[in-house]
Amino acid sequence: MKVSRIIKSFYQDFYTLVQQIPYGKISTYGALAEALGDIRAARTVGKMLNENPRPIIVPCHRVVMSDGSIGGFGMGVQKKRELLEDEGILLDGDKVIDFGKKLFTDFVSDEPLERLREEQLRLTRRVKLEDDNGTINTIGGVDVAYLENVGFASISFWEGAEEIFTHTVKVDVRFPYIPSYLSFREMPPLIELLEDIEQKPDILMVDGNGIMHPRGIGLASHLGLETKTPTVGVAKSLLCGKLDHDLTHDKPVSEVVLEDEIIGYAFLSSKRATKPIYISPGHRVSPASALDIVKQYSNYKIPEPIRRAHIVSAKKRDQEKNKR
Repeated sequence: MKVSRIIKSFYQDFYTLVQQIPYGKISTYGALAEALGDIRAARTVGKMLNENPRPIIVPCHRVVMSDGSIGGFGMGVQKKRELLEDEGILLDGDKVIDFGKKLFTDFVSDEPLERLREEQLRLTRRVKLEDDNGTINTIGGVDVAYLENVGFASISFWEGAEEIFTHTVKVDVRFPYIPSYLSFREMPPLIELLEDIEQKPDILMVDGNGIMHPRGIGLASHLGLETKTPTVGVAKSLLCGKLDHDLTHDKPVSEVVLEDEIIGYAFLSSKRATKPIYISPGHRVSPASALDIVKQYSNYKIPEPIRRAHIVSAKKRDQEKNKR
């Protein structure tokens, strides 16, 4: 199954899975996540069920919690109770009676998230961690803000210490947020953004991880490979690895190590910061250079090119929201 097809049809394929739950049976958020190929998608399953455009036809009322509690429902919990009881599913309070006997888990699925993990592992082998960027004159910081399933991707373009321009594109987003699969959600709008500007930056600073990722290929690495651009990842949370030492404002930098390899750095980026940012090389940049580049733009917690891109994308999103 091609990656582009998985991304474009992910929601529809998921709702097709939900339609496999038979009349008079129930399933769980976790079972659906496993059918998609990764239990970590359970929270996303709940969100997609809440966004279900065809309630009843896509029987999201048949999806309950793993402990047998009926959970929430877009049309209201009382309506969910009525629908379940109409199908012969008995309840004791808010719990399904004979939960095990009513449970359906025999989904027929291509496990799309497993296919995407395979793609990530294939791409990991192509990531380069040597400096391959020549003279760095320009930096681009990128970020995406969302309004439902519309993304507003912005770039803040810098030459030295001066912001030269910003630019934003508005793109329909067809893939949900799932931890460790962020690149499949944000790559399409970011690629469209970069194709829509004439001048390309020497280095891209990305709001997301580089190689500091469970499979070694976060958004920054994936975007670098796809666009053949040197990239640096800057994230707000630690997905993997351990800090070499605790951070203080006297010792604001710590290596992040995974299996005896330095995969990036934790950095208290300003005197006011109480939590670090996590810096890792994306592609065609070394870990040490990634840290040096971010330090040059760290007046606030978030390095200035990404901070500015975030401000611009959020403003465009809010303007769109106010029109609705």
